[in-house]
Amino acid sequence: MELQFILRYEKFRDSLHSLSKINELVWPDDENTFGFIWCGVISIYCITFDLSYKLMKDILVEYHGNTNFAKGSPREILREAFQANMISNDDWLDMLKSRNEIVHQYQEYDHVNEWCRKIIDVYIPLFHDIECYALEILEKNKRKTN
Repeated sequence: MELQFILRYEKFRDSLHSLSKINELVWPDDENTFGFIWCGVISIYCITFDLSYKLMKDILVEYHGNTNFAKGSPREILREAFQANMISNDDWLDMLKSRNEIVHQYQEYDHVNEWCRKIIDVYIPLFHDIECYALEILEKNKRKTN
């Protein structure tokens, strides 16, 4: 098994664990503190998203033999992951769109509640799905080597 895949999986898992703590946040009334915490949430979300599509790319190349992505852009990789039945709906493309919006509009606090709800209700469960998919691959390969 490729070491890069294992390391990426572990980084993704750790990042997802950190992102999942969003459910425990108590949002402060102080705008400066709020902004600081929100920037942290944005950062962890973006890191988790980036690691997730790179993990999918590793799986597509290493375990599906798929290299049908010219540039390796997130959109291309998500489309190929959909074709390979790694992901099952367009919520991932919506997640990519949200990631791009969040990065470019992070100071617009009007959307914070909407983005947090999506992260909690839709995106974190999707991240957990790809985590489970990758874990199954790891366990299958572990059994083959034992």
